[in-house]
Amino acid sequence: MSGSAQLRAWVERAVQAVPRKRFVPPEQRSRAGDDTALPIGCAQTISQPSLVRYMTEQLELTPTSRVLEIGTGSGYQTAILAELAAAVFTIERIPTLAGRARGLLQELGYDNISFRTGDGARGWPEAAPFEAIIVTAAAVRMPPALLDQLAPNGRLVAPLGGTQETQMLFRFDKDASGQVHGRELCGVRFVPLVTATEP
Repeated sequence: MSGSAQLRAWVERAVQAVPRKRFVPPEQRSRAGDDTALPIGCAQTISQPSLVRYMTEQLELTPTSRVLEIGTGSGYQTAILAELAAAVFTIERIPTLAGRARGLLQELGYDNISFRTGDGARGWPEAAPFEAIIVTAAAVRMPPALLDQLAPNGRLVAPLGGTQETQMLFRFDKDASGQVHGRELCGVRFVPLVTATEP
């Protein structure tokens, strides 16, 4: 099995281990198995499983990875990261969602997740650097703090674009010398990243 096939299989096992129906509101649970985004309240959504898989694969996590997630949301992506990485640091700006996700993830037994409520565009500087960073809301431009907190040879996956324009999922790789190289992956649609750092 090739390295990429092994990575896909490893991510797929993590996805199968996480019960998506636990992360959606009761009225949406009949649709939890559908490959579609679903509302979770507070004008936020849970991404479709195929996109979660794809974004997770792009991070190329290992069992020793420390990963930063911007936008805890329902906690579904957080749980999948926790299945794969040594430590997950997740930030959610909406207190209601942050509290709900934290309670559920702790109930499910995840003990390798650190939680913060606040402005995700600022990252988590005291815990940096991170081997991987994932952003689950679309910024108009990549927050510099997140690129700064990415470790050499690390990967950052994030959607960029405004709410009224086509958004694009990007992967940013930081080389050993600290230079960042970005490339487009695919068109996407995410809720906007709300941050006080935007002018």
